[in-house]
Amino acid sequence: MKASWSNLPHQLRVSGIALLAAWTTVLSWRVLTEGFPRVSIPLLFIGVVVAGLGAVARWSRLPVAAVVAGQVVLGGLLVLGTTTGSPIPTPGNVDEFMASLRDALETSRHYAAPIELSVPPVHPLLLIGGALVVILVDVIACSLRRAPVAGLVLLAAYTLPVAVTGEAVSWWLFAVVAGLFLTLVFLQHSDHVASWGRAPDGDKSSFSVRTGAITNTAIGLGAAAIALAVVVPVAVPTMSMSVFDGNGPGTREVEVKDPTLDLERNLSRGEDIPLLWVTTSGPRPTYLRLSVMTRFNGSSWTPGDREIPETQTATGALPPLDGVTTSLARDEHKYDVRIGPDFASSWLPTTAQTTRVAAGTDWRYDVNTRDFIAARDDVTTAGLTYDFTGVDLDYDPQSMNSAVSGAGSVAGIFTDLPPSLNNEIRRLAASVTADAPTRFQKAQLLQQWFREDGGFRYDQAQAASAGSGDADLLAFLDDKSGYCKQFAASMAIMARVIGIPSRVAIGFLEPDRATNGAWEFSAHDLHAWPELYFPGSGWVRFEPTPQARAGQAPGYTTTEFAAVPETASPSASRSTELLPERGETAGADAGAADDESSSIPWVPVLAGLVGLALVALLLLTPRLVRGARRRRRLAGDIEDLWVELRDVARDLGHAWPVGRSPRRAGDWLGRLLAMPLTGSARPDRPRRGRDQAPEAAQALDRLVLALERSRYARDPETFTAERFREDAILVEQSLAAGVTPHDVRRAAWWPASVVGRRTSWRPRSRSESRSTQTPVGHETTRTVDELVG
Repeated sequence: MKASWSNLPHQLRVSGIALLAAWTTVLSWRVLTEGFPRVSIPLLFIGVVVAGLGAVARWSRLPVAAVVAGQVVLGGLLVLGTTTGSPIPTPGNVDEFMASLRDALETSRHYAAPIELSVPPVHPLLLIGGALVVILVDVIACSLRRAPVAGLVLLAAYTLPVAVTGEAVSWWLFAVVAGLFLTLVFLQHSDHVASWGRAPDGDKSSFSVRTGAITNTAIGLGAAAIALAVVVPVAVPTMSMSVFDGNGPGTREVEVKDPTLDLERNLSRGEDIPLLWVTTSGPRPTYLRLSVMTRFNGSSWTPGDREIPETQTATGALPPLDGVTTSLARDEHKYDVRIGPDFASSWLPTTAQTTRVAAGTDWRYDVNTRDFIAARDDVTTAGLTYDFTGVDLDYDPQSMNSAVSGAGSVAGIFTDLPPSLNNEIRRLAASVTADAPTRFQKAQLLQQWFREDGGFRYDQAQAASAGSGDADLLAFLDDKSGYCKQFAASMAIMARVIGIPSRVAIGFLEPDRATNGAWEFSAHDLHAWPELYFPGSGWVRFEPTPQARAGQAPGYTTTEFAAVPETASPSASRSTELLPERGETAGADAGAADDESSSIPWVPVLAGLVGLALVALLLLTPRLVRGARRRRRLAGDIEDLWVELRDVARDLGHAWPVGRSPRRAGDWLGRLLAMPLTGSARPDRPRRGRDQAPEAAQALDRLVLALERSRYARDPETFTAERFREDAILVEQSLAAGVTPHDVRRAAWWPASVVGRRTSWRPRSRSESRSTQTPVGHETTRTVDELVG
């Protein structure tokens, strides 16, 4: 059955309204990022192509599954092309797209909305989400013809920025979306009314409807959906989300401020304001820690995602020290802290190795980092007094020198590096540490290089303008001038390059004596330093900042070791520590570049494609078998043609009258005939009967007569299928016109004559079942309603 050209404009019109509704809804996401036109304009183009494909596919009467699959594939290719510049999937642009997507996810976790243009954009993430909204609305409203249900997708997309930012979307945007949604619902219900049609004048027995009542129903449904869109967000509490949650741990329970920004701001200010006072009977409390930066996403260091249950309150003993053996010598000291009113921080100052704290239930600790975070937005350190017990560990350099790799003992976040990390940084890390046989000695060389051998100098003026991205890091390594955070972050990144877990701590460097005997920390004492992990010793502090700022480095980091064979330490060797660069393979020629290699796991991808091909072949098998049978029968005789007509009826959902004569079977088939119509002129419930398709009825009579003569005539003629092929095709078209388009598609793709299907689901009485149990040949003996009605 061919599609009518008159129906294509209507399909395009409905798809266009659905596209406009979806695209306008996605415009509410403009509050999430700056430069949103870079998303909205390409998304409109993607939507036009995808919606146009869906309209043409539906007009061509393709199965819904095929339409959806085509839209998803085309939408994915267009998103790929928008992000990378080429819609053709190749190893290069797929890698580029995946890297952009990873950067977008990192940015969404660590920056608050609206995302600035100076960080890796979240545009790939928004393009994927917007394309999914467009496809879902088109599939639900147009392919499945459930426009009111599509309102749920629009509602979810519309409320996303509200849930993320807490700010309302403009009223005019809501009004436009509501108008488009009402139009979509009205058009769909108008289609139903038009397909039912009207009864001829004076024909009271025919089914007819009044379009006005249905129109009011459509408007009522749309208005109810819009009312729900207004009421539901008010009644349902907004869920806290980690996406676009801003700098900080990203946990779903607490929100934190950015310690790195506080560090830069306070070091750059002219006035040195006293912030807190510490009283202790122990040694001078240096390196009082505020927060730990665990994640480097290529553009900045952030505290990363944290899981902090309500039970982890700062009200008693803490879990044992992470990675520290019980045999390591230690001293414990109590510290009493008083914080002034000018220091409003969401992070609680403590020592790095804290075993007990009494700060109240408003503060919680992270087991992995041992830093303390405010449990609520309105909680800060301003005016707070508390006490804690800190541990002073007596590190054994020899033990750290012989320690095995700690990469498998800590979370992966402490060793992760972005794939986009510049190869020059990797080469420099390997070059600086090439002469050290163990990981600990490599860490010593890194510290020594930053403090003395590399020619670096400390410049506090860099705090106001220094960044943390790849380009900023390379500029710092070239200029050899920066402030404490640049030294700490650079050493932590290079430590990860050579396989040592690392993180960046931010806190206070050294205090001064106050008049009351306490130790006083001020704004200019803020400092940053790296912590590296060695099994048995835990997280160990290093000091790469030059002496002009940080004084002496820790004694254990300057210990000299006797020369040992390269294989004497299980922790590292020169041959293994010169790590391959990004895109290179390890081996005899590990130093050779292989930038063309791809990170795509081609074997699983190819296996998946083969599996999909096999599934598609299995799904196509019934159609292929049915087509082969039909071609063979159309080349046979009248008996083959009659069998083909029987299978067509069965495929369309009718049960063939088994055991009946050709004339009785022809009478039954005549009741199922309908006038073949296409496009919008075809009703959903066509009238059936011989009088509705007289030409097909005459063709059916000719087939029956030819079959009777071939079977029962004294001198039977030889009737070839070619003589009656046109009559059979006309009868088949009339049978197909008497069922729904869904039945026609099912007959083409999943024919009952091949796969089998029960065609009558009316419950039967026991007597009726008994009366139909005698088989006739190989056919089923089930009768159908058409035989008696």
